[in-house]
Amino acid sequence: MPMPAQVKDDLIEDVKITAEEIHEGRDVDADELKYTPREYQDLIVNLLATHAAGESFVLNDDVYAHWATDAPTAEDRFMVLRTIEEELMHAREGWRMLRQIDELIDYKDLVPYTASRLEGFNHRVDEWAEHAALCALTDRVGVFQQEEQLDNSYLPYAESIRTAFFPVEKGHAARGRYWLRQLVETSEGKEAAQRAINVWWPRALDMFGRSDTPRQHRFIYYRLKKRTNEERRQAYIPVITAELEAIGLTAPDSLVGRKIL
Repeated sequence: MPMPAQVKDDLIEDVKITAEEIHEGRDVDADELKYTPREYQDLIVNLLATHAAGESFVLNDDVYAHWATDAPTAEDRFMVLRTIEEELMHAREGWRMLRQIDELIDYKDLVPYTASRLEGFNHRVDEWAEHAALCALTDRVGVFQQEEQLDNSYLPYAESIRTAFFPVEKGHAARGRYWLRQLVETSEGKEAAQRAINVWWPRALDMFGRSDTPRQHRFIYYRLKKRTNEERRQAYIPVITAELEAIGLTAPDSLVGRKIL
C-alpha cells in the first residue's frame, strides 16, 4: 500500500539545519522542518504517515472491528471498543502532525484502512484467542518501538510519543495479556491460546522490519530511533518469552514462519 502522504516532489531544499547538527543533538520543531535535509523530511513524513494510516487498521472488520460485538463478555467488548477508540486517536494524532507541515507534503488517502501496511494485519482473525495474542504480542512490539523514541529529534513527534502513544500502547498490550490469562484457566482455552501464540509470534517479530535495510541506520543517525531492527527484535524475544512463560504459554522458535528476516 502506498504511503498516504509524502514530501512534495518539487519542494526546493533550503537547508539551514544540517544533518550533522541533528545527529549531534539539534532538535527540530514543526516550523523548522522545512529547513532540514530532504532525507530527514522523508523520514519524518514516513513515521507520521505510518501512524495516520496504520493505526486505523482497527476499522477492518475482518481483522479487528467485529470483536466489538463478538468478544465473549460485555467487559471484553467494552475493552475492544476502548482500544478501537484509542487507536483511532493515534491515527488522528498522526494526521494532526502531518497537518502541521502541510506546506511540505502531498496527501494521497486519508484513512486507507482496507489494507494494512503491515502484512500481519492483513489476515482474518476469527478466533478470540488470536485476538488476545495479536494484542499481547503486536502491541508489545509498539511499546519496544516507541520506548526509544521518547526523546527523538523531532519535537512534535517526541511529545506525542510521550503523551499520546506510549502510555496507551502499554495498556493495549496489557489487555492482550489479561485475555490470555483468562484463556489459560481451562485446558481448552490454554490450547487455543498456544495455537494463537504460534500464529502471531512470527508476525510480531516481522513487525520490527528487515535486518538488512539501509534506511534503519538513517533513522538512528538522525536520532529518530536508537537501535537497529534486529537489535530491537532480539531485545523483545527474551522479555516476551518470559511474559508468556509466566502465563503458562511457550514462545515458538523465533525463525519458524517468519517472512521478514
